[in-house]
Amino acid sequence: MRAQQFVQACYVVPDIEAAIHEYVRVSGIGPWIVMPHVIPENGLYRGRPMHLEMSCAFAQSGPLQIEFIQQHNDGPSVYRDVVPAGGSGFHHFCYFADSRDEEIAHFNSVGVETGYLGENGPVKFAYFDTRAQLGAFTEVLQSCDMLTDLFKMIADVAVDWDGKDPIRYL
Repeated sequence: MRAQQFVQACYVVPDIEAAIHEYVRVSGIGPWIVMPHVIPENGLYRGRPMHLEMSCAFAQSGPLQIEFIQQHNDGPSVYRDVVPAGGSGFHHFCYFADSRDEEIAHFNSVGVETGYLGENGPVKFAYFDTRAQLGAFTEVLQSCDMLTDLFKMIADVAVDWDGKDPIRYL
């Protein structure tokens, strides 16, 4: 049996700072680590080169990381496939894998389309369009030291968070 452990749940939002403030107000989860205006390298949307610019925010809630994504540019994307511009909603669950290529092969073997491939330095990721099977996209992050360190830092700052400085930019 092939089972993965989801480590993250992600929402697409129209305004990342407003979403953070509301999430903190209602849930008390924070602080949020923000990576502004990320432009993935070698981005392929459904097999075609596609420019994407987004901001990402992360906070830890127990064993699960919560992510917000705000897409800044117009045009098609896996985010717009689910949430229209100006809207908000749940987008994907995410897990780590040893090999992005092996995950692509797996999803292809079960009839699931690769929605987006991208890279940020050593970080390689893929989104699979599992909406018909699972109700949302699935993101796979290829394990690397940079991601391990980032996820640990996000989890560590949430321990005993005092509610101050809810937004912290990288």
